Amino acid sequence: MDHVAVVTGASSGLGLEIGLLLADRGMQVVGVARHPFHQPPIASVAGDASHRDTAARAVDVAKELGKITVLVNCAGAGVFGPVGSYDDEAIARVLESNLVATITFCEVLFPRFRSEGGTIVNVLSTAALIGKPNESVYCAAKWGARGYTEALRAEAKGTNARIMSVAPGGMDTKFWSERRPDFMDPREIAEIVVDAIERPVNVGEIVINR
Repeated sequence: MDHVAVVTGASSGLGLEIGLLLADRGMQVVGVARHPFHQPPIASVAGDASHRDTAARAVDVAKELGKITVLVNCAGAGVFGPVGSYDDEAIARVLESNLVATITFCEVLFPRFRSEGGTIVNVLSTAALIGKPNESVYCAAKWGARGYTEALRAEAKGTNARIMSVAPGGMDTKFWSERRPDFMDPREIAEIVVDAIERPVNVGEIVINR
């Protein structure tokens, strides 16, 4: 039976690179993104990753392809500025994309992985490790995702589920409005992540900086 990975935030950037590399190494991949995208060999599911129905649809597609053994939570959005500049819509967007989406997909797949085996990778950021000016809401979301991941790892102890967090520094992706050639190449980060997924040992936390 084929092994299947579900990857959120899969239409571009690190999520896309991870999905393509997993597929290149023999896995079936279901990619989730807010808008429809066409990127063979990744099977596309369009929808808001923070919504339970999106996660349920992704799981239904994945089950048709084989056994789900990997979840990579890579969905995210950034809105930056000084405290006092965020409206309700901006706050909700950052929290839902970076925190709620991670929780939602883990809620759907962790019970399965706990009994049947599987690896969850929650992609955080170095913003989950240190407070940064003009990134207050983004830091709050990423710190929340880090706390959730730590709690999930504690709950997974003694089960068949592996829980991993990845905190990369800045990457040259469409996350930014302009190219950042001095930032890291997401393909290189994807290789580190997929190598860790494939290792037989349990890799708990990866921090990646140039």
